[in-house]
Amino acid sequence: MSKVNDIKKMKRQQKIITPTQALAEIVGEEDTNVYSNKEINDTRKEEIKVERKRVSFDLRTDLHKELKMQALVHEKNIYILIEEALERYLKEIK
Repeated sequence: MSKVNDIKKMKRQQKIITPTQALAEIVGEEDTNVYSNKEINDTRKEEIKVERKRVSFDLRTDLHKELKMQALVHEKNIYILIEEALERYLKEIK
């Protein structure tokens, strides 16, 4: 049982980085851009709580793929990117 505990302990000690942070990191530098899960979660919790309505719609696959890539690059959820785009669009047409 101690091997299992040792493995769990090693996993807990590993630093977790997002794909964007890994891509942005310059080779040979220290891990200055690495954030712990706690720091990332604390940042997300600071976002304003907003009441949301679940919706369902069809989207072209190429748009969905690009949306997923942008969400990864900007480290945001897809729904947040959609909300931001809709807010800009609705503001423009007024």
